[in-house]
Amino acid sequence: PLSSATDPVFLYHGVNDDYKTLDTLVERIRGDFPGTLVHSIQMYPGLKSIEPLEHQSKELRKYIENQGVTSNITLIGHSQGALTLRYMIQQWDNHNIATFISVVGPQMGVSKIPPTSTKDYHWLPNSTIADICYNALGQELSVCNMWNDPKRQAFYKKHNKFLSESLCQAPENQKRRTRKRGDAKKCSEQAANLNRLKKLVLLATPDDGTIYPFESALFGYYNEQWEIVPRQKQDFYTPLGLEALERRGGIVQCVQPGVDHHEMVFDLGVYVNCIKPYIN
Repeated sequence: PLSSATDPVFLYHGVNDDYKTLDTLVERIRGDFPGTLVHSIQMYPGLKSIEPLEHQSKELRKYIENQGVTSNITLIGHSQGALTLRYMIQQWDNHNIATFISVVGPQMGVSKIPPTSTKDYHWLPNSTIADICYNALGQELSVCNMWNDPKRQAFYKKHNKFLSESLCQAPENQKRRTRKRGDAKKCSEQAANLNRLKKLVLLATPDDGTIYPFESALFGYYNEQWEIVPRQKQDFYTPLGLEALERRGGIVQCVQPGVDHHEMVFDLGVYVNCIKPYIN
């Protein structure tokens, strides 16, 4: 337990990574904020990171609660870890998380498999990937929890329960839905929990190379014509609480060109410009 710590910072890694990926970021924060607890969570390393994101989020919440630090928390998530943390926040009533920093988190999912990280599968057409991901077995994989096919939105909203519900896009968001891993909250409840944040910091890079489109990190995404729709024009902007959060100055957007997806947690400029100013 870390109950003696004040204003703690917890970090969580992305898919196929582990806590050591965030060592550089941890050391920079410790150096700039002496006495602050900075803790990179040692859960779901490597292949374990493909476990369902809903399950990961619940275990992350238990872990943080068990540390005994319940006030003025800062969360930093990288890539898949940022999406997982957002879901956790939205499901956590009366949380005391002050700041959430999403580092290139695919908040609206992804529409393409990056060739650099999955070279054996990037050639598959989207329709085939949708068939793989949009079923009960596929949804047991974190990578399928993130699959958002712009051309098959009805299919996505019906079968990708994790992502569509986290964005208030599924019909089930209007009521509690029970399934084997528990209850998913109504949209209004998720919005209330998201709006407990003082700051939501969204980091993105147009040179991402892993998240397609990179605007997913800013809650933007393709429409059926493969045109980018910004978050302000998304159907979930108001019901999810993003509009209210943005109106009171609670959303910070930081776009850093010239840095790829994986380097975003190592690059000094990203840290100085987009992370350090928002540590409590």
